Amino acid sequence: MAQQERYEGSTLVALHVNHGLSPNADAWERHCQATCDRLGIELQVARIQVKRRPGESLEEQARVGRYAALATVDATAIALAHHAEDQAETVLLQMLRGAGPNGLAGMGEHSPVRSGGAIWRPLLNVPRAEIRQFGIERGITWIEDESNFDLGFRRNLVRHRIWPAIAEGFPAAAGSIARVGRLQADAACLLAELADIDLAMVEASGGLDCEKLKKLSTARQANLLRHWISRAGARAPSEARLGALLSALGYSTNDTSLTWKHENLNVYRRRNLLVIESV
Repeated sequence: MAQQERYEGSTLVALHVNHGLSPNADAWERHCQATCDRLGIELQVARIQVKRRPGESLEEQARVGRYAALATVDATAIALAHHAEDQAETVLLQMLRGAGPNGLAGMGEHSPVRSGGAIWRPLLNVPRAEIRQFGIERGITWIEDESNFDLGFRRNLVRHRIWPAIAEGFPAAAGSIARVGRLQADAACLLAELADIDLAMVEASGGLDCEKLKKLSTARQANLLRHWISRAGARAPSEARLGALLSALGYSTNDTSLTWKHENLNVYRRRNLLVIESV
């Protein structure tokens, strides 16, 4: 059965997230309301305040706030309009950041949200030009966010400067990069399965048995610790940060010589146990 068939017969509701970052934000909200009124679709609006955190770009903070708003929606599925070039840009950006398989997997067609539903990206394999032409032919009007042309945002730099050159030299680039994402998603799935196997072997009394952990290869230790930290609710640490933990673990022998902090987590060594706590 095709993925979209599972949503047939559902009631369609539109959701607009107003970030409040642009002086035109309220005008965009009114445009969405007018469009939905014309189409006979209910519109819900989520107004959010973007939390500016040191060390994170405004673009990333807005994305986090947007997905937090989506996670509160009581819906079977939340359809987003990401298309093939969005996916290619995401994979390219992750590659330039030095991401591993999870990052290089890009965006999934389906992903769960806290409300029990799922994010659905039905247009992920559809080119931007095809979507634009569809809109033009049907008289659909849309608004371009002025920030989409600000080259200070890295995604815009990729979109307007880097991607045109890639597409000119490699016309099938979007499909090829999407295939890279799918292969990396498979690799990430296998690494998660391996981490679960290793976790079952080294988990003890609410922590990790340090001696058993050290018997694994360095690569498997790193894979397990990334998985363990992600399960505790934090983003996977960078290679350098994780390397610092592995190095400290190699020399630590008691409960006072190892304390490692990451986001809202503290990792301690207590005798032969590595434990993780929220702060």
